[in-house]
Amino acid sequence: MKFLDLFNPIEKGSHGLTDEAIYGSIMNGEIMVPLYGGNSQHNYTERYISENTRTVDGLHARIFSGEGVIISLDGSAGCMTYKKGEIFSLNHHAGFITLKSSQKGKVNLRFFALFMQNHYKSLSVSDGSKTLSLSQIYSDDFSLPPKTVQDKLIETIEAVLSKIAQLNQIEDKITTLIHKQLSIRYKNYQVRNVKVGECLDYLSGNTGLTEEFLYNNIELKGERYKILSSATLEENLLGEIPLCKINGKILKVFKNNKEGLLVIRKGKAGLVVPLMKGAYTLNDDAYILYTKDSCPYSISLKWLSLQYRENFLSYASSSDNGTWNMTGFFINTIIDIPDYKEQLKIVHLYERAELLRKKIDKINSKLAILLSKEICA
Repeated sequence: MKFLDLFNPIEKGSHGLTDEAIYGSIMNGEIMVPLYGGNSQHNYTERYISENTRTVDGLHARIFSGEGVIISLDGSAGCMTYKKGEIFSLNHHAGFITLKSSQKGKVNLRFFALFMQNHYKSLSVSDGSKTLSLSQIYSDDFSLPPKTVQDKLIETIEAVLSKIAQLNQIEDKITTLIHKQLSIRYKNYQVRNVKVGECLDYLSGNTGLTEEFLYNNIELKGERYKILSSATLEENLLGEIPLCKINGKILKVFKNNKEGLLVIRKGKAGLVVPLMKGAYTLNDDAYILYTKDSCPYSISLKWLSLQYRENFLSYASSSDNGTWNMTGFFINTIIDIPDYKEQLKIVHLYERAELLRKKIDKINSKLAILLSKEICA
């Protein structure tokens, strides 16, 4: 059978949902809904938008509800998640599958989301990240067992699915708390209303620090520096390179025995990632911020990234591949710096929440393995 024999045409998510639009909607204090995209799952998200969010084209973001299945079309293409009773939004990397009213006696959507994932993953093509087009889905032939069999299989693994759903709810609440804007009245302050430029300095990137440059210089001897860029995941980093010359100048490096903040300049502009102490260099897609030696105040940069997250994001341009206005941020941003111990209390609270989320991820992975055993049986 063909997809459109059973299902309505897939409703794709909205184009032009930039980081600026997303985080701008957070500041409005309106009703927020989860935003999903081309993820491997759609049970929790780190991004929420207002129901009234508009795209860069001025169009209202599409809001979805009712019973159906989210399918990733880019990135983790083919991954699917069953939804019922949730209001949410999608970007253009995902779509929503709904059943034709005349076919409700033929498909259990929970079964379809679970058992057809591998089928659609195998249809996706990879060119950097995997993609799955609507034409591929619509032209593909597939088969399903009778609905009575589908229902029986879902009933068999119901206990496992219930535990996964409970964990997803807890993880979603943790994620929501982690990404809420901090609104805290501290007891003691080191200083109020100080320009961020009086406290921080920055290291800009090396133009021309590409994979090709790395390949041509990788065999040089010497201490190696981890290359940072707009990638925020360890597996996406470019690698390491020894100290060398680039464009006739010595490679700019960050090698201080103190904290640093990676701020994305291009792409997910304004996103901030705390850096562990180490030896780093970077291309021109990012900056590293650090505390000035002359700064008279004690600052936890991880605390700063949490407390002033929206300030960082507010200096990102409104394009799908935005850029971060470093100059504007340093000139215009005013901060209050509480007592250092109070900063660390906030950091520790976030770290405990992150640790709990990682534990839930591990449990979810074990349950997924158990689920696959049930399916194979």
